[in-house]
Amino acid sequence: MSRITRGLLLTFLAALPQGASAMITGGEGNKALRDPGWPAGAAAIFNHSGRIAWWEGPPFGGGQWHAECRGDTRALNAVLADFARMDTTVKRLVIHDGTGRSFWLAPNREREKRKEARIDWAFTVWQPDRWAQLRQLPADLNPTAADDASPPSQLDVYTANLGWAAVVVPKGITVIDNRLVAHGFTPEDGIVIEGTVTDLATKQPIAATMRLQRVEPQDKGGYHYPVVAKAKADAQGHWVRKHVPAGWLRVIVEADGYAPRVAGFAQFDEQPRWQSFACGLARLAAVSGRVVDEAGKPLEGAEVRLGNVQAESGGRYESPLESTVRTDAEGRFRAEQIPVGTASVWVNKPGYYGPGLGLPITTPKADVALKMMRAASVRVTVDFTGKKRPEGYIASMKPEGGEVVGSYGGSGNIDARNQMSFEIVPPGRYIFTGRPNPGSDAEETDPITVELVGGQAAEVTLKAK
Repeated sequence: MSRITRGLLLTFLAALPQGASAMITGGEGNKALRDPGWPAGAAAIFNHSGRIAWWEGPPFGGGQWHAECRGDTRALNAVLADFARMDTTVKRLVIHDGTGRSFWLAPNREREKRKEARIDWAFTVWQPDRWAQLRQLPADLNPTAADDASPPSQLDVYTANLGWAAVVVPKGITVIDNRLVAHGFTPEDGIVIEGTVTDLATKQPIAATMRLQRVEPQDKGGYHYPVVAKAKADAQGHWVRKHVPAGWLRVIVEADGYAPRVAGFAQFDEQPRWQSFACGLARLAAVSGRVVDEAGKPLEGAEVRLGNVQAESGGRYESPLESTVRTDAEGRFRAEQIPVGTASVWVNKPGYYGPGLGLPITTPKADVALKMMRAASVRVTVDFTGKKRPEGYIASMKPEGGEVVGSYGGSGNIDARNQMSFEIVPPGRYIFTGRPNPGSDAEETDPITVELVGGQAAEVTLKAK
């Protein structure tokens, strides 16, 4: 029996690894997990007796495993000795002030869960094959760090409950010391963030501005980003800010003549901490073009979005600005404050579909030509006549020729009327099925194949088993 918890997933099937999960999974305790393909020596560290929780991410891929542990200095030294012997190229030890918190036991950093979520170290390890697969994804979906040439393994150690002077770090481990004292600060400085800003093309420093924003989720979706602090970078491109407020924060860096960039995110409680944000900026570029229908007529009000934005030097370039623009009466659009580099152009308009995987471009770019065609839609109804409806039930569709990169498919939970609607579907032949959630293959409906026509709405009825 399996449970599908992903809800509606109507995507163009874009090069996700086979078997990729749309969830973060995990659990509590130190019961040993079966080795899924970690580097040799990792299992002993991951299945440490002091582990209080574990989890696997990232969403839509998986393969990055996290063990959250408690222990004393003696136990940590034994773990470090095992870590040094691990068969992997990149081994990092990151040292932090204060006490760590388990993500799995307190995912929203709830104050009332802090005691039970206390950890002294966390071990992170990749399945090398999954890391290599995710490495190939477009910039917006790629969770791997651009600077890593091989899958990294990392120990994050929190020193509040450890006698750090007695810790022995073996050779072969790269040490990153994020303690305040290692950077000339003291606990009296509170939470400290600092960073450097450089020109990605010339590698020269930029006297930029840093804006620190609080990330506030909104009840109706989306986020609000009020500014809580600012700092000016000096002639060497360096900025610093002490006594940063606790909470979920976003660091924005901007300078005249450059595309603004999200340098990173951070989540702090009230413990004194230090974190750095090195950021490179690219020069400004613009993208413009026109959207038409299959007859060549302009489409007004189409939403054009730039995704997978990367600077010339590579790596995702996340902008704090709105990523979509709308076409005018002549179907024309213009997006500004884009970095010089590469991007993919996506277009959306109700009742139409455009390039499935986005149109790749280099920036700046003028006269981008986008064509949209009439889309189909389909409403699936599940007939439970003579059967008791399960609490959970999903309807699915896939292309008749099979799921390949660029094709359309998906699934979702039926509503109270036993229905599920699929909108903006490219014309073609599709196979529809339904099954309980959780459920088995034997409970899946007989498949129904339907030809969907652009500009038309179809109805499909599935008979529950």
